[in-house]
Amino acid sequence: MTYLLLLRGVNVGAHRVPMATLRAQLTEAGATGVVSYINSGNLLFDDPRPDVSARVARVLATYPFGIGFVCYPVATYLDLVATAPDWWGAPGDLRHNVLFKLPGYQAGFDARLQAQLTPQDRVAITPQAIFWTAPGQAHFSQSLYAKLTPQPFYPLVSIRNRNTTLKLAALATARVN
Repeated sequence: MTYLLLLRGVNVGAHRVPMATLRAQLTEAGATGVVSYINSGNLLFDDPRPDVSARVARVLATYPFGIGFVCYPVATYLDLVATAPDWWGAPGDLRHNVLFKLPGYQAGFDARLQAQLTPQDRVAITPQAIFWTAPGQAHFSQSLYAKLTPQPFYPLVSIRNRNTTLKLAALATARVN
């Protein structure tokens, strides 16, 4: 089965995870065809065995800092991206992102988030992710998206912009076809 692994918060600040090293570690752990896309912790790989997430967790535990992650079967990721709302990607001075929910994300966070949204924010919440469009430069500071860091759910999401999300979907599609 082919998987997409999304890491949270790597290669920013002191949390360095060289993708070449991680590809080698995952290969040593039994994954095959490991490839990465950009330096922010996006990896595709094949593994026919069960408990893939447990093996990934063991590899990531070798780093001296915690690394949150989510590991999707490619079909699940593609189904998720297909649920993106029509407005996600609209033209204009807008930021389009997906907040992928990591293990530990609590369902109650969704209601709390919805209660704090500003007129500047547009979200579509799914069980696995939050599609979010926020204003670009002109009104960004007025959006909740601009104030995500102190939110209790923030450490439990891994964020990708629309371009990266769609590029990963294209790579995943090419991989399984």
